[in-house]
Amino acid sequence: MLLRLFFTPQLFLLIAASSAMTTCQRHWGKVLKVVSPSASPPFEIMQIFMKDDGTFPNNQHYPTLIYKNSFQGSETDGRRLIVNKNEWTEPWVWGIFSYHHYHTKAWELLLCVCGSASIQLGGDAGPTVKIDKGDLVLIPPGVAHKQLEEHGGFSLLGSYPTFRFDGRIDTCRGKPTDEERKMIQECYVPKTDPIFHLNIAELCSSSVE
Repeated sequence: MLLRLFFTPQLFLLIAASSAMTTCQRHWGKVLKVVSPSASPPFEIMQIFMKDDGTFPNNQHYPTLIYKNSFQGSETDGRRLIVNKNEWTEPWVWGIFSYHHYHTKAWELLLCVCGSASIQLGGDAGPTVKIDKGDLVLIPPGVAHKQLEEHGGFSLLGSYPTFRFDGRIDTCRGKPTDEERKMIQECYVPKTDPIFHLNIAELCSSSVE
């Protein structure tokens, strides 16, 4: 008997949705290399997805991105590039708090301009990554992070997107309120980073290895 298959619009959408779910599978807590972005930069980009651990909300939709050994300029150069188009705030210069915290109002850009440090992401069970001079880090709202140790006078330039940002970053610890969860979900996603102008949404959804 010959079996005939009819692809209705509804069936096509179901298959497409299933395929998208497979493509966008999250590797929770894994530090993975981004591959095949449309504009391949001359440095490695790492991607780390973190889900809610029961204490910290983290962010199931967007990963932390780390551009490894990407920036070769000075602190002055970094500051100039960050504010060049007035799309990111005037950066502060410091390190990272030694306790887990997260932000609900904006993405956070961290550019290492001196030394190195070990940073833990996502809470006490989360992965630890080493940040060195020349690394650029983009942390989505909700993702917990803290500094474990530092070497060589570790310092960062820290900045936030200016769009829909009131200029005052929050520092949250522990479980978020319903309002804070809503702020994380509705937070503006910057189109590109201010230094290399790479598409952030594309990097977040790219294949990894």
